[in-house]
Amino acid sequence: MKTLFGSRRRLPSLLAGTTVMALAGWGCNSPSDPTPAPIDNDNGTQTVPAPPAPQGVTYASDSVLVRFKETGTARNRASILSRIRGSIKDQNKDGVYDGFANIDKYGNLAKIDLDKSVTVEAALELLRKDPTVKYAEPNYIVHAFATPNDPRFNELWGMHNTGQTGGVADADIDAVEAWDNSVGSSEIVVGVVDTGVDFNHPDLAANMWTNPGEIPGNGLDDDGNGVIDDVHGFNAIANNGNPLDDNNHGSHCSGTIGAVGGNGIGVAGVNWEVSIMAIKFLSAGGSGTTADAIEGIDYAVGRKNAGVNLRVLSNSWGGGGFSQALADSITAANAADILFVAAAGNAGSNNDSTPSYPASYDIPNVVSVAATDASDALASFSNYGLTTVDLGAPGVAVLSTTINNTYSVFSGTSMATPHVAGAAALVLSSNQTLSTAELKDVLMTRATRSRRWPARPSPASASMWRAPSTRPVRRSRASTWAPRRPVA
Repeated sequence: MKTLFGSRRRLPSLLAGTTVMALAGWGCNSPSDPTPAPIDNDNGTQTVPAPPAPQGVTYASDSVLVRFKETGTARNRASILSRIRGSIKDQNKDGVYDGFANIDKYGNLAKIDLDKSVTVEAALELLRKDPTVKYAEPNYIVHAFATPNDPRFNELWGMHNTGQTGGVADADIDAVEAWDNSVGSSEIVVGVVDTGVDFNHPDLAANMWTNPGEIPGNGLDDDGNGVIDDVHGFNAIANNGNPLDDNNHGSHCSGTIGAVGGNGIGVAGVNWEVSIMAIKFLSAGGSGTTADAIEGIDYAVGRKNAGVNLRVLSNSWGGGGFSQALADSITAANAADILFVAAAGNAGSNNDSTPSYPASYDIPNVVSVAATDASDALASFSNYGLTTVDLGAPGVAVLSTTINNTYSVFSGTSMATPHVAGAAALVLSSNQTLSTAELKDVLMTRATRSRRWPARPSPASASMWRAPSTRPVRRSRASTWAPRRPVA
């Protein structure tokens, strides 16, 4: 995945994701077509595409993702759509896909909806042969990385571990110590890209981002961003401004980042004060498409470009194959100075040999997170990787907010990820001028080495790090990252 500090190897993380679920009803199995030919870039270079996704990875049966070359024309695109019996979301009829306008200002990236008579394989074959197409790929299906856990614990051991659950004292993220300096700031916006957020929850409502350019409930797109009444965020599935959670997963992650502190009820997040932007692209069943994930990221980049102080995206999901389109969108977020925190996965596997996306993208703003338990050991389900996982954070039996004014205990790298996203926001609350590169530098250099890295038949055991201390930091020197492979 990402290489840190020039040629320095990345430090393994403890915040991994869940096992990839096979959802036959959602779409098709991974395509068996051969690896596509190298992509000819407009500057004369080539990008070598990733190999086909492993068997068991699923994708939507009614759409594909495509990036056209910059040299193509609207007429070229119309001809291609006609040949494959496809269509794009294009309300103003300018030949440009509406959903990715913020991350691709030239309109070259698009989701193509296919006629029922056309298979994904047939569409990809035609698209990849067209000289005006840079790349074409399936619209992979991804999943939330969480594992429900029935027992109820009233102690937030991930914030402050006294050994109350039988674990090791101080195996936590030092949140209590950090709160002596700062409890967060509503000026810092964190986007939760997930199943949505219960923005009516009494432990979340006061910390929800509110769109300053939108008048609630008037049925108008007041700020002109293409979404009506997007008061607290965006729903990429319904393409509207209602990102209300219908699953629990996104609300649980949001509570870890920023459940209101000091209000006498429920739990407290890493940030007692923060602004949470809800970006819904996963369904009530916890699954969603790559295209909808990209639309969610596009919305976030658009809000950042419009002046919203969005600095962090929390991504507790994965399971699709390598998607160049998704990589391009994360690269666009990096250009917008947004940190992209991602769950490493819950398959208990080595991401160095079996990548888990989006955590395994080798892009500067990506932080891959594994899960640890209350004894400061790698969770049994967590993915790991010497060069592909960055940090570990609490991810076993984590108590947080869930929908309809409830609280639940979940486990997964999904739960570890918001601990790191929250830590990033807390650092920013007292160091708002940090760039994304500097912020990532702080997270990595202030991580605490774990002395309880479990026995594992992998070189990952040589360098295990847990979530960074959230204690105050001075502005650090900017660091640079040298990607190991081209992603665009």
